Amino acid sequence: MDNSNILSWNLRGLSSSNKHKVVVDICSRFKVGVGGFVETKMKGLKILDFMEKKLPNWDFYTSLVTEGRILIVWRKVFVKLTIIEDSPQFVLCLVSMVGQQHRFYVTFVYGFNAIEGRRSLWEGLLRLSLVHEAWIILGDFNAPFSGMDRAGGNPISGVELVDSVRWLEVAHLVPLKILGSFFTWTNNQSGSAHIYSKIDHVFINETWFDHFPHATAVFKWEVVSDHCSCIINFQSKVSLGTKLFRFYNFWADHPQFLDIVRLSWSLPVKATGLRALFLKSLRLKHALKKFNHNTFGDIGLRYDLAKENYQVAQLKAQAFPSEFGYQQNVKEAAEAYLVRKKCSIVFCPKGVKLTGQLVDNFPEVVSHFVGHFRGYLGSRSSATGSINMDCINLGPKLSIEHQTSLLKPFSPKEIRMALFSIPSNKSPGPDGYGSGFCKAAWQIVGKEVCFAISNCFETGSFPSDMHETSLSLIPKVANPS
Repeated sequence: MDNSNILSWNLRGLSSSNKHKVVVDICSRFKVGVGGFVETKMKGLKILDFMEKKLPNWDFYTSLVTEGRILIVWRKVFVKLTIIEDSPQFVLCLVSMVGQQHRFYVTFVYGFNAIEGRRSLWEGLLRLSLVHEAWIILGDFNAPFSGMDRAGGNPISGVELVDSVRWLEVAHLVPLKILGSFFTWTNNQSGSAHIYSKIDHVFINETWFDHFPHATAVFKWEVVSDHCSCIINFQSKVSLGTKLFRFYNFWADHPQFLDIVRLSWSLPVKATGLRALFLKSLRLKHALKKFNHNTFGDIGLRYDLAKENYQVAQLKAQAFPSEFGYQQNVKEAAEAYLVRKKCSIVFCPKGVKLTGQLVDNFPEVVSHFVGHFRGYLGSRSSATGSINMDCINLGPKLSIEHQTSLLKPFSPKEIRMALFSIPSNKSPGPDGYGSGFCKAAWQIVGKEVCFAISNCFETGSFPSDMHETSLSLIPKVANPS
């Protein structure tokens, strides 16, 4: 579901300008509803200025206790968040999200580096003890919970585990299912000095699991940081249906474009007029899809593959922390990923009911649209009175010459002028073709387009297949409460 994810990420090591960029990027890219950023180093008016300029539709929380250490951000439209308690090492929030039936508690953690300093963290978390409410605790604990939580460097000692393991047992919490990287931090050293460690963790109570059984914690390396980002996704996957065809104007710049259109368009069809135009454009879609796949490829897929290659390289480097070759592969994969990242585009549909309630679950959006327009367009009404012809005759009327000129068929020149007056960057019709296609391929399709349009006006025949339309709604204002 859109805007429902929870994020936790340590920004340590990034410059101030990079911190601003990655916060905006990751919040939009992962559709985050609530985010907890630690080690921000942003204080006072700098935070307010950043939020107003870069994230104007978000709200935030920081205090004199957490300033510079923990920054909480959330989307105003989709999330209602209340701060319950804060301390230098954690912030407890009560969260209600649009589209979620249950509210829940989130605790963002940023533990001190020293064992002695973290003892107040364990005491504070035990004091919360939210047994009967859904509760998730996540962040950078700066502490291991198992002897396997470090690769390279000094082995984890029993002293490092005493407090963390005892807290986990007394609090009756369990780790959330993890996807992605096991280790969450690296010192980025070379050779035998390279260390991987798991110091970022996610824990849940039983009530959370009952309410959100599909929840997962995804740890991913984000190239710019030595810490993994952590995304909590607690929605099951939803099928979005078949990907619709769309003509891209840049296809026309390729030297093979006209040859592909000409080859497909020249094949005969058993129809005339608009029906023939519809069938030929439908057939051409398959040729253009193949052309796009073979020539340009799937940009989104290439981005996903580049990111996956980077994450796989990181996982291999974790398994062999002292091998220089694996560390070099990580650097090369990171460079390739950053190039592909610039080309990625994400789109998610949403709808707003008349009551102001936001609907962002895809099947519900479909049902809402269909139900609304079926009731609206399917209803019947009749005029309550007849037209008064005496009143009509008192006003100005068209002359015979005007009436005759309106009955004249459109000329090919007029049809071409009308089509070419439509900007090429306008949204395409339900068939996926915009005016840019007609302009680019006019020498091939122009004659048949003119005939089809003229024939439609002469016969009044309009193929039923072309009655379909696509509807979308972008919410401007919505109130989650």
